[in-house]
Amino acid sequence: MTRRQNFVDGERIRKARTLRRVEPIYEVLAQALATIPDLRFIKLFPGRLSASNQLSTDGKQSPVVAVGAAGTIRVELLIDTKTHVVQFYGMTSARQGCGRKMVETVVAATPSDWFLAVPFDWSGGFWAHMADEYPRIQIF
Repeated sequence: MTRRQNFVDGERIRKARTLRRVEPIYEVLAQALATIPDLRFIKLFPGRLSASNQLSTDGKQSPVVAVGAAGTIRVELLIDTKTHVVQFYGMTSARQGCGRKMVETVVAATPSDWFLAVPFDWSGGFWAHMADEYPRIQIF
């Protein structure tokens, strides 16, 4: 039996059973996002990390990351440990300023030799502003 990771507390930070080995980048990002009070639930999956202020009601206890869910504050990151890429796959903030806080936290927590990407920009200018402020972020 593998030892439980001490940063995975089962309350705020959880790990999917399908994630066998927790890479250091997951721990760094999860702990950094846990400093944002609005992100009450963080879950690690193979290849991604999800964080939200709400839990799903499907019994899986996953952070709600559905687009358009009312009152949701969420971020979903795709993580490729082989190529050192973190993608901002999805992000929504029902609270003013929380989106900026999530971006700033992820940028600060991601090692400088990793690539930060935004694969889709439907924000109407938010990501362009973030890329100006944080030149490490690339928009595709």
